[in-house]
Amino acid sequence: MRFWKKVTLTLGVLLSIGVGSSITAQADSHTAFIDELSTPVLQVSRKYHLYGSVMMAQAALESDWGTSALSTQANNYFGVKGNYGGRSVTMSTSEANTSGDLYKTLAQFKSYPSIAASLNDYAKVLRGGTTWNPFLYQGAWRENADSYMSATAIVAKNYATDTNYQEKLNQIIAQYDLHDRFDRATAHATDADHTTVITPGVSYATYDGTATVKPGTIRFYKNVPGPSVKAKSIKTDQLANQKVTVLQRGIITKSQTIWYQVKTAQATGWVQLTDLLNLATK
Repeated sequence: MRFWKKVTLTLGVLLSIGVGSSITAQADSHTAFIDELSTPVLQVSRKYHLYGSVMMAQAALESDWGTSALSTQANNYFGVKGNYGGRSVTMSTSEANTSGDLYKTLAQFKSYPSIAASLNDYAKVLRGGTTWNPFLYQGAWRENADSYMSATAIVAKNYATDTNYQEKLNQIIAQYDLHDRFDRATAHATDADHTTVITPGVSYATYDGTATVKPGTIRFYKNVPGPSVKAKSIKTDQLANQKVTVLQRGIITKSQTIWYQVKTAQATGWVQLTDLLNLATK
């Protein structure tokens, strides 16, 4: 009896060590994932004025903490379908039929060159919505959502069919203190990056270049004009013939009108492509 008792106690200790090691290993891998995405999440959430905690939690959930084939092979951390710059991967996915039953099928997913590209593309989805509703996620924007939980409610309602999606996101945020780490750094209006006021229905892209402003009087806007955004314009001839630095490009999806964010010694603002000459990348 003593022998079996000793064996049982030994097995119990070994099993407890094994379980503890497994939990520790999982926690370590999750922490490593958060650390790896920390810088781009902070940069992108700041640029697009979104909750970084929600972005990080959703990346973790959608990519299974960076272990999914889609994230490891295509840097796709949010399960976004389609192609990115002509690049895509075909993978198996579960879809629901009209009765709500799941079935397996093949689908094309975007393949990104980097984690940052995936995060930026995701942010544009939250800011630009869909072609049929550019305001689909506006309730998740920092200026509209009074807490990260308000943002996860909007994301869960419109991004996923999982009825427990919001609860899962909130649990990840709470467990890993993502709110303190990613939201408080951009919690105040003075901390957020307002050099770009996001206009729904506009596709944004960074642009590192130069151009010359056309002669005459042009309209210089604080942000890309849109139906839901009041863009203040400055009618000025002071920029005429000036060489400017070009920071970003914005294309209004519906009209395909192209705008560029330019910077001078005096101000930063947006002008139409038709107001620029000698546009070139650096």
